[in-house]
Amino acid sequence: MKPFRRALAILLSATLIIGIFVDISPATAKSGASEENDSFKVAILPDTQKYARYKNEISMSQTQWIKKNAEQENIVFTSHLGDIVDRVNESYEWQNADEVMQILDKAKLPYGYLAGNHDVLDPSQKDNERDLKNEPFLNYFSADRMKSIPGFGGHSENGFNSYYIFEGAGKKYITLFLDWRASEESLTWAQEVIDKHPDYPVMLFTHQLLNISGDKKKAVMTDHGQYLWDTLIKKNDQIFLTVNGHHHGYAHKVMKNEKGNDVVMMVVDYQSAFHGGNGLMRTLEFDMAKNRIHVESFSPWVMKMPESQRTIFDEEKLVDDFNDFTITMDFEERFSGFQPAIQVDKEVPSIEGTQAHWRFENRTTSEGQAVAGNGTPVVRDLTNQGNDLYRKDAGNASPEDLIWYKGNSQNPQSRSGIRFFGDKTQEKGSYLQTSDNAPLNKQNFENGYTVEAIVKLSPDFQSDKHSWMGILGRLGTGKDAGKMAGDADAPLATMSVSSLREIQWAVYPVNYDSEQTNWSWEMDDNWHHISIVNDRTSTTMYIDGVEVLRNPDTRAYGLTSVDQPWMVGASHYANKLDGVFNGWISEVRLVDRALDKKDFLK
Repeated sequence: MKPFRRALAILLSATLIIGIFVDISPATAKSGASEENDSFKVAILPDTQKYARYKNEISMSQTQWIKKNAEQENIVFTSHLGDIVDRVNESYEWQNADEVMQILDKAKLPYGYLAGNHDVLDPSQKDNERDLKNEPFLNYFSADRMKSIPGFGGHSENGFNSYYIFEGAGKKYITLFLDWRASEESLTWAQEVIDKHPDYPVMLFTHQLLNISGDKKKAVMTDHGQYLWDTLIKKNDQIFLTVNGHHHGYAHKVMKNEKGNDVVMMVVDYQSAFHGGNGLMRTLEFDMAKNRIHVESFSPWVMKMPESQRTIFDEEKLVDDFNDFTITMDFEERFSGFQPAIQVDKEVPSIEGTQAHWRFENRTTSEGQAVAGNGTPVVRDLTNQGNDLYRKDAGNASPEDLIWYKGNSQNPQSRSGIRFFGDKTQEKGSYLQTSDNAPLNKQNFENGYTVEAIVKLSPDFQSDKHSWMGILGRLGTGKDAGKMAGDADAPLATMSVSSLREIQWAVYPVNYDSEQTNWSWEMDDNWHHISIVNDRTSTTMYIDGVEVLRNPDTRAYGLTSVDQPWMVGASHYANKLDGVFNGWISEVRLVDRALDKKDFLK
């Protein structure tokens, strides 16, 4: 990586720079797949009573829209906030409401519901005081109906409270539905549900909890809401969201529970608006990659209405700050008190031939804390084959030269990583390395290989400080292996960053005496997935799944080994530390065969 390699980098860059920037760019290389997998939506149907009474087609448009868009919008659950009907003793209203929800039943889509004050014979009664044989709600929205809904978990003895379990972005959640006037018995039941699932985040839906201030701008607590807060919500850190209807209008707030964690709370009820709400509903998008909850309010009824038939009161979407807004929530941090790890983190892929898989995550150490260097493994090999990584310090390295990092909105590919602070002008550095006797050290990958890394270059990259900084490589040189062609002091294998911010994969294959190289285009400051695939006939580099232009045409195979350790976050020249990485690394995997792109780390 000294004169020979630097000269080669400049020569290739000069001759190919036009083709690189015309044909390939980081923008075209990005994929939205991880973003789709990391977010999901919950649909909200508030107070549909006027539709059931006066115009059921409006309500039908809502569940029809959910059915049609469930897959595309990734709507994983639907919540009805109560006041399903307007007049409890009018059977046609219940029949209308039943017809509306049957759309979800027939589509086998998960949903939940509860009784509002208009849905019970005596609104002053708690749910344990009612004559269950006479309540129309239990005839049309019975426990038997609940049991047929996907994800049904259970109901209270009286049938007015229920819970469901659904999965979103790889994580399981509980939706807890509480009656308009849940009794002490029902709240005890709710507590038992939460205790039975101690690591599940909980969304609580009920009919009355928050009200709206007189100026229509603030959410204020009701007496009943305060009772729910004191008795159940603030004591259970798992409850991170509440949504209720009943009070005409809309508002939201964030409160702190007993552990000092956020509880997002919303009230929404459009029944006093034009045509009883004119079909307005909501979706809550839980975006795990961007750490946010995004709320949208819109009307499927108006959306399907021809423009020529719309009046000035027909609004397709509400775009004010009370109906279209975003609330920031670091889900991993928010759920850390009851859940060791956010489930959106990728499961360990079961890929045949994986020789080493390092995911740089730490569940017990806070962000910014130094990576331990006490001789114990820093990053475990997920294959359990003994290829763990240990911290290595050179020169006057300090503990803060290697720190833990947690994912945020800029990191859609991995939830955590390690921050490296390389600077060759300081003649020091900290990086990771396998042990002297790690099995991976002997591996020569003669049958092909796939090498992957998920990395982010620091925005303060400077050529004099960071050129040829290493992402991954193995100790040993061409000279050590008896390969004297080219620059014999170069590493046997290295994934590094050139002075022009290009990714270079430079290796001594088993069947060649000289280095073979792959080159990317100039990298930006975003997270990128780098992969190199060798199928014994060719070696191809991909950036975010897109093949690079500069791949060698030699039929090289394997990676020469002299049984020396692998380095992560550094490179060497003549077996001396040459360039410590400056940026973030979150995951690295080595497989002893060529993988299809569909099997790459996501």
